[in-house]
Amino acid sequence: MQIELNSSTLNLSPAGVIAVQDGTGTQVLCLSGVLWVTEEGESKDSIVRAGDVLTLRKPGRTVISALEAASLTLMGPEPYKLNGSRQRDVHRLVADTVACS
Repeated sequence: MQIELNSSTLNLSPAGVIAVQDGTGTQVLCLSGVLWVTEEGESKDSIVRAGDVLTLRKPGRTVISALEAASLTLMGPEPYKLNGSRQRDVHRLVADTVACS
């Protein structure tokens, strides 16, 4: 299943997983619990705790796993200005849900 997101709150049970494809610039805000984030091409994984924000830096696939029950918000990259005052979201985040329950 593919889901297009500009901003969304997701709840993951322990060991719940979502995958984000080409989410460079997307912010992962952990609202509760603890997340383990693995970005394709990144040599180190990240642990994101409640109240922390992680900005995805690499293109490719990013896997977000819940180490315990967790709630998170994914926010797409900041919009840019078009024709002075119009704003548009440059990038739509596509999350390929692997397991969310």
